[in-house]
Amino acid sequence: MLAVTQPVASALARVCDAWHLRLDKLSFERGGEASSKTDSLKSVLATYEKCSARLLGVCRSRQRLLQALQDQHGNRFNTVELVLESKLLIHLGRANVLENVGLYADRTTGLPLIPGTALKGVVSTWACWEANQRPEGSFNQATDFLEFRAEFNSKWARRVFGDNARDGSECAGEVIFLGGFPVQPPTLGLDIVNPHHDAAGQANERLTPNAFLCVEPGGVWRFAYFVRTGVADYLKLISATTAWLTEALTQLGIGAKTSGGYGRFRQLTDSDRARLTHQAQQAEAEAKAAADRESAAKAKAEQEAVAQAALKSDYPNEATYKSSVLRLADNPGHWTALQKELEKLRKPENAAWFERFKRDTTGKAYRKLRDQPWYPK
Repeated sequence: MLAVTQPVASALARVCDAWHLRLDKLSFERGGEASSKTDSLKSVLATYEKCSARLLGVCRSRQRLLQALQDQHGNRFNTVELVLESKLLIHLGRANVLENVGLYADRTTGLPLIPGTALKGVVSTWACWEANQRPEGSFNQATDFLEFRAEFNSKWARRVFGDNARDGSECAGEVIFLGGFPVQPPTLGLDIVNPHHDAAGQANERLTPNAFLCVEPGGVWRFAYFVRTGVADYLKLISATTAWLTEALTQLGIGAKTSGGYGRFRQLTDSDRARLTHQAQQAEAEAKAAADRESAAKAKAEQEAVAQAALKSDYPNEATYKSSVLRLADNPGHWTALQKELEKLRKPENAAWFERFKRDTTGKAYRKLRDQPWYPK
C-alpha cells in the first residue's frame, strides 16, 4: 500500500456517526475492486440509517423555524408542500473522492436538503421557458431571444429573480428562496448507471454498474420563500412564484437527470394530508412518551442518588440526626460532645446534614451556641 493511502485506510476503520462526513472524508476506493465504490456507499447508507432517529428532531426544528418565519413575515411568506414522486439527485457533481456520488445535506446536522440556490435556478428556468413558449408549443428561435429577453425582464420575472443583464446586474430579486425541507427524514438509497462506452468512446465488452446515492421517493417536502420587506404588490409576487415553483417541480423536476425522470414532485392528495396529520399526531405522542420516560428516569435517578447518599452518610435518617446532633445542641452541658460530633458532620458524605444543622441552629435559642469559637461560621 502506498504511504499516502495508509492514513486514509486507517481512517476507514474508525467509527463515524456522521454519514455525510463518512461520504466526503472516509470513502475510499483507490486500488480496490470494481465493487469497492459500492461497498463504500453501502457503509454510508448504514451510517445514515443509524442517525435517522436523530434527524427526526432536526426536521421538527426546521419546521419550527419555518413557522417562526411565517409569524414574522405574515403574508409575505409562503410554503408549497409537494410529494417526491421519483428519485432525487442534488449536488451530484460536487467534488468527492468517489465519482458522481454527491448529495446535498446540511453541513452540521446531515439532513438532506434542497438549497435555495437550486430552487431559484429551476424556477427561473421554468419561468423563462414559459415566457419564451409560442402558442403552438414551440420556442422562440435565437433571433427572437434578445427581443424576448427584454420583454421577459420587464415583467414579473425580473422582480422575482432580479436582473441578470450581461453588462451587470442592476437589482436583486424581491423574492428570497430558502429551499426545500423534508417533513420527515428522507430515505436514502443506491441507484446505478451502466456505462456502455469507455472514455475513448469504445464499447465496453463487460458492463460494470456505477453506483451513486439518491433520495428515495415518497416523502413530503416544504419549499419556502418570502418577499422582501417594503416591496409593493407582494401578493402578486407570491402568486407568481407559487405557480412557477409548483409547475417547475411537478413538470420539470429539480437536480440531476431530470430528463430521465429524476427529481419530479407531485401535489398532495387528501390521503397524503391525512397521512401527514396522522404522522404529526403520532410524532407528538411519541415525543410526549419520550419526555415522560425521561422525566421518570430522572426522578428515579434522583431517588437512587438520595438513597446512595443516605447509605454513605453517618446519619441515614432524620431520627439518627436528631438524636446524635440536634439533641446535643439543645443542652449546653453536651456541647463538648457536640464539638466532636461536628468533626464527623463536616465529612463530605454528611454535607447535607451539616447544612441542615446550620439552618436548625439559627434561632434565638441557639445564640450562645453560635458564639462558641468552634461553631461553624
